[in-house]
Amino acid sequence: MNEGKAREKIDRANKADALLRNEILQDAFVYLDTQFTDAWKQTPVQDKEARENLYLLCQNLSAIKDYIYRVVEDGKLAQSALDGLQLNRKFDKRNK
Repeated sequence: MNEGKAREKIDRANKADALLRNEILQDAFVYLDTQFTDAWKQTPVQDKEARENLYLLCQNLSAIKDYIYRVVEDGKLAQSALDGLQLNRKFDKRNK
């Protein structure tokens, strides 16, 4: 991974981390999950399509959260890679 790409991933991770710390967004995740789950529980037995749609909404909400967490994790890996690049440069300078 080159330095520019690593810095880009780190920047994206910082933004994603800010989202995860955002109280409104976290409230929205909890609220929507509760609404979808409650609606699913209240569907009539014969309304299979409604239950499947609500299930998909829950899965999509989870996928959004997982994506944001993955961006944060990618940023941590990029930071480690960048730290390694910088350490190698220092080591190379010392050995010249």
